[in-house]
Amino acid sequence: MREITKGRDTTACTLTWMFYLLCLHPDLQKEIQEEIDQKLPASQPMGAAELAHGNVPKLHALLYETLRLYPPVPFDDKVCMEDDELPDGTKIPKGTHMAFVPYSQGRDPELWKNPEKVDLSRWIPFKVPSPYDFPVFQAGPRVCLGMDMAIFEAKLAAATLLREYSFTLAPGEAEKITYSLMITMSLCNNKDQTSHELNVIPTRRVKKA
Repeated sequence: MREITKGRDTTACTLTWMFYLLCLHPDLQKEIQEEIDQKLPASQPMGAAELAHGNVPKLHALLYETLRLYPPVPFDDKVCMEDDELPDGTKIPKGTHMAFVPYSQGRDPELWKNPEKVDLSRWIPFKVPSPYDFPVFQAGPRVCLGMDMAIFEAKLAAATLLREYSFTLAPGEAEKITYSLMITMSLCNNKDQTSHELNVIPTRRVKKA
């Protein structure tokens, strides 16, 4: 169950928040659709090479902005298995619980200029961020084994949908959106935390001949 939650819920959370951002920023949605039309035409299969950051830099950047602002696991903790010491000299006794908060780190103005702004230029050209500044996939010797698969999966799903449809939020939806208080940061659209839906209106795109 734990592995299913890691692989399914986290990617689903990321895609939901990605499409939320696309709906909030229609000009950005149009830019990414233009990139997809140019680099990923319908006649072409989408594999790892086609979805690499060098081929679709804007789509890749949007994914990383989504992960920065809405990390699927916003809070995590570890247990120290033996006495240790942090780089600043702080002693950590065995058995200590240590927490880190990717949600806060992704919005830290000391790490990110204008952190609340969706800015694709942060990731173009793409440079792999330090996992200690951007711990969405953990850091150290036990980084997420499914990281590359999750990144590929999210871009594949997003490109497949954006190739054919444009999306807008349903009327009144924007005012309802908040995040859940579960282990994974699902989107919520009601106050009692019982609905995790993002209600959008898809419109089939009319492409130029």
